[in-house]
Amino acid sequence: MNRSLLVLPCAALLVATAGLVAPRAARAANPPACPLSLSSKGEVSPPGGNTFEVCGGRVRSFDGTPLQLDVSLPEVPYYPPGSSTPATPPLMLFMSGWSNDYCQFESTTLEGSAVSGCGDFIGNPGWHWNNAWFASQGWVTITYTPRGWYDSCGNDLANSYENATDSTCSDTTGEESWVHLYDRRWEIRDAQYLAGLLVDAGLVNPQQIVASGDSGGGGPSWDMALTQDQVVRLDSTPASVDTQPWTSPVNHTPMHLAASLRMFTWTDLIDSLMPNGTASDGFNGAPADGDHQSPVGVEKESYVTGLFAKGVSNVPSYPYQTAQYSKPCPALGCDATADLTTWFADINAGEPSFAVNPDTPTILAQVGGQLRSPLAIPVPPPGKQIPIFSIQGLTDPLFPADQTLMMLNRLKSAYANYPVWTFFGDLGHSYADNPLDVWQQAHGEANTWLSQVLQGLTPSASPVTVDTTRCVTGQTLSSFSAATLGAVATQQLTFSDTTSSQMSTSAVAASYEGTQTDPIANIGCRSITASQLSSNASSIPAQAVYSFPITSDVTLVGGPTVRVDAAVSGGPSGEVDARLWDVDAAGNQTLISRGAYRIDDGMSTTTSLSLDFELWPNAWQLQTGHSVKLELTQDDGPVFRPDNEQSSITFTNLTLVLPVVQGSGSPPPSGVPEVPLTPLLPVVAFAAVGGVALLARRRIRT
Repeated sequence: MNRSLLVLPCAALLVATAGLVAPRAARAANPPACPLSLSSKGEVSPPGGNTFEVCGGRVRSFDGTPLQLDVSLPEVPYYPPGSSTPATPPLMLFMSGWSNDYCQFESTTLEGSAVSGCGDFIGNPGWHWNNAWFASQGWVTITYTPRGWYDSCGNDLANSYENATDSTCSDTTGEESWVHLYDRRWEIRDAQYLAGLLVDAGLVNPQQIVASGDSGGGGPSWDMALTQDQVVRLDSTPASVDTQPWTSPVNHTPMHLAASLRMFTWTDLIDSLMPNGTASDGFNGAPADGDHQSPVGVEKESYVTGLFAKGVSNVPSYPYQTAQYSKPCPALGCDATADLTTWFADINAGEPSFAVNPDTPTILAQVGGQLRSPLAIPVPPPGKQIPIFSIQGLTDPLFPADQTLMMLNRLKSAYANYPVWTFFGDLGHSYADNPLDVWQQAHGEANTWLSQVLQGLTPSASPVTVDTTRCVTGQTLSSFSAATLGAVATQQLTFSDTTSSQMSTSAVAASYEGTQTDPIANIGCRSITASQLSSNASSIPAQAVYSFPITSDVTLVGGPTVRVDAAVSGGPSGEVDARLWDVDAAGNQTLISRGAYRIDDGMSTTTSLSLDFELWPNAWQLQTGHSVKLELTQDDGPVFRPDNEQSSITFTNLTLVLPVVQGSGSPPPSGVPEVPLTPLLPVVAFAAVGGVALLARRRIRT
């Protein structure tokens, strides 16, 4: 996803302009030659690390589409973890997010500073997880621009590039150079093909390919882990997926994914973009996970609009097109399996139009089926299970924590010993804060985990690690570990309101609380002061509000569950949007969690329903003297798109259940050394200005 949607502390946005030069003893006698007809961009000497060569250029993918590619080649031997004998290097395959390019995971430091000129500040999420970190230890890395973006046959008007004037984007039979929305037949196959080219070049071990990506690149990381070293054929459909063995394109060497590490991404793309409220981790009294496609969910309007616009609109902060989308159908040459323009228009028509649109089944099957949503892919059997490490955000409104939890439950339900580990924290897209200490812990565990996986050992990491969020004064960083997230919270805090009857009505304008918590327009923890609430009371629509005091310090770990009776008048469709706040003694409120539930009663008269749904999980310290406030409304715009059908709902018999741990928890472990992937060779102990700067496009990013 676009880095503008992932907010990083300003202190982390450092551009390194010089580095340490590794001593001759730590460098290869003959620096590696650039493969695949790529050109050298120069050497990089990260402080504290070893020199590596960066090669860049455009490489044709399997169907002829040219992809902008950087390969980082180590100038030191690779030593497998636990071995003193050099070996053929593994490959770290970095997959970029939506509207990002080959720069995203590139750094001039081990800590994750950005490459000068790229504009993609990897910052805290790149700490010890970037091309410099791995290449410095003898790995080969790939970073590339996904098909259909920038000069991978997209548009980069700031640099005078347009796919329409690039003959290489359409000169091969069967070439489909546009964006396919992370389709296993296209974007995932691109990654597999590029890895195979380096195997054919003799540069990497074909049995030690590691896939990693965040946000838009994280979904493909899941896909590759579940595809069982297969390539999905182009004639596959969501209902019928056909595969063939993953081999290198020239020598047909068998390829193997050794591990997958994915960060703050989806497993069900439909539920991520249009949740209907049936998604659940099933823990601590929450309802069982349900059907995410029926009824049709509630659009995350500001996110869906913002993401689509990154490829087509002249937005003020980014005034040029960036992507090539398929021509909208029924235009000649359109791609009905990736018609993002038509799909976007259909979704934004809202209810009831979208539910009855003849295109809707196709959209749901394409986006929510096994071509794009890992949750729909069959679970691999023993012997085909690739180790997975999943880092998921607790404060990420685009891809909430339940995206990993649903997949974790599915894998473990099929096979109790499925090799999957998870880390949850205040990470991901806005409004996550992405604190450095949490990323250090996450990637410290990830590197130790990866080192052990490559040695064939059972990783020592806890199956589930959870770090608390720090948004309110008095909250501290604490960490929990358990076999499952549900095992962390051993108690439930239950609040009830059985006597009141409160009304919520449809509205047509965005509310004050909705705009203040819109993740596109706002960053960081979402707090609203008591005076702001008072001053803007007139712009808060009719909603049901429940307040419950906190009488002892407890920590919420998991998803809050809402149970309430609802008498619905009007329709035939509607929605319930829920927001849960932490309110201090002065009346200032900070958002803990939220969610949306689609009502589709099919009637225009009053209907009585019993609703039972889980809000997005979090790990939140609740303090004595504060209260929790639950709001139930039919208008949480612009975050969620209000239903076109007007209705009113009377709520009664509310129960709110919070899975909790007594107290504030324990601080994260300290003093535990991170296990490097391979011993770093000595470097000079003094700074030297030198090193050849990487040549990169000058591009201003949002």
